[in-house]
Amino acid sequence: MAMSETEFSSNVPQGLRSDKRLQGYVARDGVLQTILPYIRGKKVLDVGCVEHSLENMNVLRLWVHEFLREHCEHVTGIDLLADDIAVLREAGYDMVCANAESFCLDQKYDVIFAGELIEHLSNPGSFLERCKDHLKSDGVLILTTPNAFSLHHLLAVLYRWTNDPFANPEHTCFYSPRVLRELLQRHGFHVGRVCCVDFPFLKPLLKHRLTSWVTSCFGRKFKTTLIMISAPQNKACK
Repeated sequence: MAMSETEFSSNVPQGLRSDKRLQGYVARDGVLQTILPYIRGKKVLDVGCVEHSLENMNVLRLWVHEFLREHCEHVTGIDLLADDIAVLREAGYDMVCANAESFCLDQKYDVIFAGELIEHLSNPGSFLERCKDHLKSDGVLILTTPNAFSLHHLLAVLYRWTNDPFANPEHTCFYSPRVLRELLQRHGFHVGRVCCVDFPFLKPLLKHRLTSWVTSCFGRKFKTTLIMISAPQNKACK
């Protein structure tokens, strides 16, 4: 059941800069701090903007689209969830109901952001081709996805002594840096930056704090979230 506009409005932080609790969270959110220099003052397309459902907004993590909206020149969101998109449009957000693998808009963007999306797709190559067609010649594509070889996943494999640990039933693939880089290169992107950060839980559990501490001390490449920043091959990405 879709959230009403009134319920949605009560769930959205009204101004991240003015909320001291959220300011502290934003400062330690590795995803937001990594993408900020790329999206500030830019025209951005947010693919998969609803992030599963509006009911989950600001429960596990801050709703990234609101952060983009505060720091971009303009952000447009697209998602398949028609009812949720309708609620967002009524609330004043620039939203389009569209499929990530086939969207066709009449604009090009400085930045396309797809957070925790590519692992859900049946045809990630089609998605990348759509992104390439909607990026300006000097545009940047930012992807985040669960890190296939994070300490969290490795411990789950060892603890259960299995090569088939639990996975989100909506996921179709796990990506390592090497595999995601290869996919991007096959579709005409040059990868400029790769990093791994903690998943930005609003209220991390003790196990999340412990794995964060261990990976911060001994190897950030084992953190839970993989971020890859790339650009069309005709432009170098920093």
